[in-house]
Amino acid sequence: MSAGFTLDIADLAIAVTADDDLPIAAEGSARKFVRAGGGPSPSVRVHARWGEPAVSAGATLVFDSGKGLWRLYRAADRFEIVFTSPALGAAPYQVASFSEDWREGRVTLRRGPFEARLPIYPLHYPLDEVFMVHLLAQGLGVEIHGAGVVTADGRGFLFAGQSGAGKTTLSRLWQREPGVTVLSDERVILRGHADGVWMYGTPWHGDGHIATPGRARLERIFLIRHGAANELHDLPATAALMQLFACGFTPFHDASGLDYSLRLLGDVVRACRCAELHVVPDRAVIDFVLAA
Repeated sequence: MSAGFTLDIADLAIAVTADDDLPIAAEGSARKFVRAGGGPSPSVRVHARWGEPAVSAGATLVFDSGKGLWRLYRAADRFEIVFTSPALGAAPYQVASFSEDWREGRVTLRRGPFEARLPIYPLHYPLDEVFMVHLLAQGLGVEIHGAGVVTADGRGFLFAGQSGAGKTTLSRLWQREPGVTVLSDERVILRGHADGVWMYGTPWHGDGHIATPGRARLERIFLIRHGAANELHDLPATAALMQLFACGFTPFHDASGLDYSLRLLGDVVRACRCAELHVVPDRAVIDFVLAA
């Protein structure tokens, strides 16, 4: 077996291994999330190998990404994520097969497209994020379009919003502040624990390329949009839930996973003060938020 590594994302340990003839390594921001050593036993295991990736006979289509890149199938007691590319022909270049609880996976890669750029990252984007969204939906958490900020005194602020709302701009402004840690400028994971809601950095960054493997207890949620002035408007729980859900990555094809995600986000908006933040993208917004 080829030397592997373990990723720690949102306190979930994911062991990645491969056959001896397949050199592997984390790439990009995922390298920041590789465990240096020690720690608890992995809760998820994924093994990679060369082969001829294909959809299993009798598999049924569950979800189509709509961009021709990946599709999700159900095959007996497993799920299969099938990847194709117009540049590589009609045949899949990669198939990832996972158990029903998403805790055990097998990745089969066609040697041709990858052999010239070894070692490879078997969970290369978007597989890592697609897999994580489904794993979280098994009662573990939810991924959010948002920038995660930990203030100098340890408070966790989430600035949630769709693409173009200003998450990266805000993240860059916060980065200049002494003692502040920005967990991500684009995607964070929320998990509920006995001591409250915790926010985690992820490898999936935005244009600011900010991805930090840290966490903080979540105190405030700001649902952001551009404005003529910095303004804060408190939101009732129902309105906050609707806006936060619109920023979430939830598996709509998985009824139980969708139900869990809604329940978790309901707990989140009840536990954390939520407000709509109209933003002018300059340094003054930081003082405005801290004063609030």
